[in-house]
Amino acid sequence: MINVALIGFGGIAQAAHAPAYMELAKQGKARLVAACDICPERFLEKMEINIGGADKTYGEALHQYVDWREMLEKENIDMVDICLPTFLHAEVAIEVLKLGYHVLCEKPMSLSYELSQQMINAANESGKKLMIGLCLRFSNPHNYVKKVIDEKTFGDVKGAYFQRLSGPPVWAWENWYMDFERSHGCILDMHIHDVDLARYFFGEPKSVSCVTGDVCCGKDIVHSRMMYEGFSAMAIGDWSLEGTQFNSDFRVQFERATVACTNNVITVYPRGEEAYQPDILENNCYQSEIEFFTDWINSDIENAVNPPESSAQTLNLAETLFASSEQNGAFLTFKTK
Repeated sequence: MINVALIGFGGIAQAAHAPAYMELAKQGKARLVAACDICPERFLEKMEINIGGADKTYGEALHQYVDWREMLEKENIDMVDICLPTFLHAEVAIEVLKLGYHVLCEKPMSLSYELSQQMINAANESGKKLMIGLCLRFSNPHNYVKKVIDEKTFGDVKGAYFQRLSGPPVWAWENWYMDFERSHGCILDMHIHDVDLARYFFGEPKSVSCVTGDVCCGKDIVHSRMMYEGFSAMAIGDWSLEGTQFNSDFRVQFERATVACTNNVITVYPRGEEAYQPDILENNCYQSEIEFFTDWINSDIENAVNPPESSAQTLNLAETLFASSEQNGAFLTFKTK
């Protein structure tokens, strides 16, 4: 069984990562043994975030630390799960990799493509594995859509639309989400999921355009357009909607059907026929993501689903959208690096 330590025990760690590890421990795959947080009270409280909160406190069952270096010195750890604010991802991940631990790091990968490349270099030099928590690549409903795209089940794609909405994320340590220098706004944080989904579903766009609005901290309202051969994908991200429950949905239009996903439920609307919901096995994408990473650690399988190089390209695309927004939505050619 893989021994895991969490660095950062805030909202996403409590709501998603910790309960996933509890389930994987039952399967004998991964055991969360220790956690570190600069705020020791985090171990005693249940935090609520936009996707919900933990159903119980998990900190009491863990070895608790406020210094992650001390934690790694004292604990027998194989893998480190980083759930820190974005501006700390690269710095901590690089040091942890150099110390000889496998690293799963929450999204977005870092604040820049350049920093992300430094993370990849550290992983390659250390011989340890690195993966970024772009969890929707492990969601069964999303992978159903990828399958029908790849297999052309309903013909060629004719268009796509993604939407991700939320109130301002003001629950975090030092309210760091609302500090643009530390989060880079909705465009890099919440919107990154749909930017990544577009790449996962359709590949690299030829050109992109983006218009943003500043309400809370900067780049809070995001309207992105990604141009492909024969169609475009639109994506809207907005975390300025005070009082709004988090919600996300998307749809992909094909020649012979439209496939829609609302609250993780897939509905197929065939042209001229009755709509139906395909039989898709429900799964917890966070648990599936972590399980995949532990299987990757324990084997020589290739990580073709979510390699760190792809996560870096998603950040590269987000940076291109950011650049377009600084030019009043000008269409920019997207160049992979």
